[in-house]
Amino acid sequence: MTQQGRSWAFMDEAARKEYWASLALRHCRGLGARSGARLARHFGSAYAAVQAREQWGEAGVNKGQAAELATGSWRVTAREEWDRARDISATVVLWTDPEYPALLRSIIDAPLVLYCRGDLSLLQSPGFAVVGSRKATRHGRSVAEYMSRCLSACGIAIVSGMALGIDRVAHEAALARVGRSIGVLGTGIDVLYPPDNMAAFDAMERRGLLISEFAPGTIPHAGNFPIRNRIISGLSLGVLVVEAAQRSGSLITARLALEQNREVYAVPGPALDAHCLGCQDLVRQGARAVFSAEDVLRDLAEQLRPFGIDEQSVPEQEDGLQEDVPTPPPAPATNLTEAQAGKPSAQKASQKSVSDISADSAPSVAAQAAPPAAAPAAPLLNEGERVAAEHAAGSGDTSELVEYLRQHGPTHADILADAAGLSAAAANAALVGLEMLGKVRRLPGARYEAVS
Repeated sequence: MTQQGRSWAFMDEAARKEYWASLALRHCRGLGARSGARLARHFGSAYAAVQAREQWGEAGVNKGQAAELATGSWRVTAREEWDRARDISATVVLWTDPEYPALLRSIIDAPLVLYCRGDLSLLQSPGFAVVGSRKATRHGRSVAEYMSRCLSACGIAIVSGMALGIDRVAHEAALARVGRSIGVLGTGIDVLYPPDNMAAFDAMERRGLLISEFAPGTIPHAGNFPIRNRIISGLSLGVLVVEAAQRSGSLITARLALEQNREVYAVPGPALDAHCLGCQDLVRQGARAVFSAEDVLRDLAEQLRPFGIDEQSVPEQEDGLQEDVPTPPPAPATNLTEAQAGKPSAQKASQKSVSDISADSAPSVAAQAAPPAAAPAAPLLNEGERVAAEHAAGSGDTSELVEYLRQHGPTHADILADAAGLSAAAANAALVGLEMLGKVRRLPGARYEAVS
């Protein structure tokens, strides 16, 4: 296992100053992740931002926030996090470190500090998120296993949230292949949650990578999990939602992915299946309907080309859906779940005022080219999905849509709607149904082509 970066004990003086400054920004009242990232991006580092607090207005951060930093009210909780990091075995990856993933750094609210356990080299791999319901069906688990296994076999790191259900299946399938997996936690890096995932946590630390932005020792709070979802999507070129009910947490990840300009994919699932209503809503809103790993590889061809990955990269032995993915045992009863966790307690605030909040005052270490698109693989449709596809394809004059594509070649969905005299919503529903039936293929940029 390649372990780059440094734990707290091996930080040099420059890293110690940057870490302390990062904690100052993180724990300063009124400064969120977005403001912290804005300051680091504008001044080049957290340390430079703290030193230049009088110029925060240049970065769009107001004087009141700079004044709050100057009071030193952040010191008590920052010191608590500093001490906890000292006492655990974890790598600290800072905004300024070469290991910090460029794709994550580009999001508007990128975390200034990441705590990691496992193989940091995975942060430089192309990532793809697979998320879904904790109460997944057998078919949903099979699809998650298939997609994660195939994409990981191509060298793509599968990113998910270490929850039960779809997340765990995705992690376990990916770890057995070359791309392996990255798990993003909604707790401290040293907190095992949910308890039933102990074996998965151990495997991820040994062969994959675990990440948390939360201070060591942070217990599961309901508000932490939506916050961590932006990192799942931020590390990924795209996000696939395998199964999701309406109002599912996976839909939050999909929304964040869209805001981060990532691709969003969904497995539509059977009509009227409560487990799939969220995915069907995503497809109606323009998410890419997915039926094979090649669909994802083809759609992300431009981003994957620098890594030497294309739709031909899936090994032949990985092809095919396995419906015998075992059902995991039920989780033991606990008083705390992602949906039921209580609100975080208020952080303590220090009353100490300081005239100099330079990071020099940090606690001392001593003291502490894309190929032509091929014919799509056999769709992963069960009988319910096929009925749903035929119903959707029946919306409007679908034969005219297909014929137009045969005559004019790849065409944007809006132009197709005009040509067929359909509303955008009706055309989108019809195109999704035709795609599920294998009659058309979606291309990057919301364009479609007929399948001959």
